[in-house]
Amino acid sequence: MKMKNEKNILKSSVTIRGDKHYCPLPISIDMYSNCEVDCHHCFLRRLNHVWGGKNMKVADLNELKKRLINGMKNTYPRTPIGWALFRKKTIRLGNKVDPFQPLERDLKLSLGAMKILVELNWSFVIQTRFPSILLQDDYYQVLKSAKPGYAIVMPVISPGLDKDWNLLEKSKTDRPRKRMEVLRFLNQHGLPGGGYENGVNGEPFIPGWHTVEDFRDTVRLLKEHGIRRYNTYHLHANDYVYKRLIAIGMDIEKIWTMIQPENWGKILSQLLDIAKQENIILGCPDFVNSGWNWEEKANTCCGLDVPNPCTFNTHHWKRYIQQEGYNGEQALEITWDHVGDWETGRVIVDGTSKVFYTLKDIITNDKRGFGL
Repeated sequence: MKMKNEKNILKSSVTIRGDKHYCPLPISIDMYSNCEVDCHHCFLRRLNHVWGGKNMKVADLNELKKRLINGMKNTYPRTPIGWALFRKKTIRLGNKVDPFQPLERDLKLSLGAMKILVELNWSFVIQTRFPSILLQDDYYQVLKSAKPGYAIVMPVISPGLDKDWNLLEKSKTDRPRKRMEVLRFLNQHGLPGGGYENGVNGEPFIPGWHTVEDFRDTVRLLKEHGIRRYNTYHLHANDYVYKRLIAIGMDIEKIWTMIQPENWGKILSQLLDIAKQENIILGCPDFVNSGWNWEEKANTCCGLDVPNPCTFNTHHWKRYIQQEGYNGEQALEITWDHVGDWETGRVIVDGTSKVFYTLKDIITNDKRGFGL
């Protein structure tokens, strides 16, 4: 698609998350620069507020395909994202914005991105609050044409269900039960196949707004729909988010208090216990508060298993040290895929930084030790 005004063109639709040392799915494609849904709790909308209000830029499909092909051919990458593309790491479609927001009905740019990924035999995860669009024939046919296991669907369903849908999402998205029904349909029809499963992104759990019972009810409803993969993490908050939550009458003082590590850790331990009791494969990005005894069953902290995750991150370091008995040096060597910085990884495993969380924060009391 060609836009007459070049100012409306999104310069790069392929990005890597800043927290790549903590996330196995840091590579993403966003075909739109803004999100029409504008959920009240979305911390990423602050970026649009700062960089142009509600202006919408769109990606160029030809440029996207060129970027991916060039990335595959670049045998001497110089950047983490270059290495990720060269090694065809599993991509998340829809990270900063929802790929199937209403504008997609007209432009179908995310559909175009899906076709390109399938054509290039590239594995991807679709993160959306509008999974019902995937039942439309053109989208559904793309899912069916993907290599088994290479097109995984991950709707976002926070544990407040309809109360979140009404208040936080302003009833603009697929209703939570509808999202589950879509996933059940796809699962029943063998998609994604290849031994892989679709799952649900459960973020955010907002302490002081959501309750442990909300979480339990959601997990049980997921099971009723044949869904057994979920994830949980607390609210990504910034001043922009808090101002918006105040505007809709939420108690941000209570949320702020409950989100502090000493309180959130206690809540999270209950959520982890519920997952075990309900036999749900639960992903937990919060490796610090999940503690050393919590073992992730998936190769991503989204609770999904994907064909080619990034491995040089806390999720995999913890697993190798914790479950396989390797020391820190061995964990770094085994997981090194160049999607990240070696020295940063070394500091995180060694636990010598006070700037960000390290493995030392969760295994200081572990008698086996973890040092390099």
